[in-house]
Amino acid sequence: MQKQVIEFNGEPVGAVVPDGDRFRFIAVKYGVWSLDGHLFSFPIEAKQAVTKLLTEARGPAAGPPMSGQHSPSSSRFGWKVASAVPVSEETLG
Repeated sequence: MQKQVIEFNGEPVGAVVPDGDRFRFIAVKYGVWSLDGHLFSFPIEAKQAVTKLLTEARGPAAGPPMSGQHSPSSSRFGWKVASAVPVSEETLG
């Protein structure tokens, strides 16, 4: 048993490493942080958990991102990026 990279839509989001007779998930992207440290019997279970988590985060109707379509206001996973600071016409000058 050795480590295996877990990808979502072609982007590495974590890895599973042997931990006794199971696999421990190590998150490398914020979107899967909630799975960090979880133990799985098989690497495919970690992949399924990642897919479920990131698909639910985007919403059921969103579907996978289209290759080559990327807006500056959204991430690779389709999450909207929002400013914590309100922007008004006065702020913009």
